[in-house]
Amino acid sequence: MIGGVNELTSEAHSTAERRNIPVAAEGVVLRRGGITILDGARITVSPGEVVGLLGPNGAGKTSLVECLEGFQRPDSGRVEVFGQTPWTAPREWRARIGAVLQDCRVDSELTVGEFTTMTAGYYSDPLPPDEVLARTGLSELTKRRVTRLSGGERRRLEVALALVGRPDLLFLDEPTTGLDTQSRRDLLEMLRSLSSHGTAMILTTHLLEEVATLADRLVILVAGRVLHEGTARELSERSDIAARVEFFAPELEGRPIPPFLADASQDVDSGLWQIMTRTPSEVIATITNLAAAEGFTPVNLAVHTPTLEDVYLNLVEASSPQSSGVAS
Repeated sequence: MIGGVNELTSEAHSTAERRNIPVAAEGVVLRRGGITILDGARITVSPGEVVGLLGPNGAGKTSLVECLEGFQRPDSGRVEVFGQTPWTAPREWRARIGAVLQDCRVDSELTVGEFTTMTAGYYSDPLPPDEVLARTGLSELTKRRVTRLSGGERRRLEVALALVGRPDLLFLDEPTTGLDTQSRRDLLEMLRSLSSHGTAMILTTHLLEEVATLADRLVILVAGRVLHEGTARELSERSDIAARVEFFAPELEGRPIPPFLADASQDVDSGLWQIMTRTPSEVIATITNLAAAEGFTPVNLAVHTPTLEDVYLNLVEASSPQSSGVAS
């Protein structure tokens, strides 16, 4: 009997732990019309973690997110969001989720302020509507009817409505579309603040600078499969793109070239030296030691690392499937 009690207790603890995990999905397969859209996709998200979901058009990003949101049911695989299966989850589960959808259309005869306040009333611990409207650049439009908003203004309202419930998990699909520079900056700051207070997020966007700013971890989906995941630095280390170390050394003009610099490129006119390397910190250390030994000063010694866009394009190009049986 004691063994049975222990098993029940362990199972209860396991269930409670799973309900605290925002996203746990693996082996997700989705087929439509004979086309494989998701081919064993996987993704996990921890509390407060921001995961950037990247991939070329047709990679299955939207389909994977829709499975997590409960809008699509995969053919096989495990999908859990806060320990629940999304397409059968109860209403209280949905109160923990916020979403900014790519094709969302908000329409109402209410004013912006009325609609946001009404939406906040559905939640037990909402953010102050005025604060959310300010962060999304809508403070001056609180009395305007939703039906009279422009496309960009509607997008801002969609973001505000997704945030006002203080969700534990946010799905963000191109969230800054239609925002001006200041509103975009304010929104990103707000998202960082929510993340620091425990809100998990899945961000899909073509603006990789946003991903670099917000995401703790990146997942690259190609043809329905997750082929790469990790931090930006980890993905950079897996790519074939080298960093560029450069410096000016006019004092080396007319002198024998040190062996270490034999393979470096040199602009004779400017005295600029460039070294391509996968280990820039080691190269800088060697240059510093070499300069001391050879009696020259490396001026404007700098490292130019690949951008996230460089790394992403390199990894996708290297791993894109050639077969036509999978959606791409």
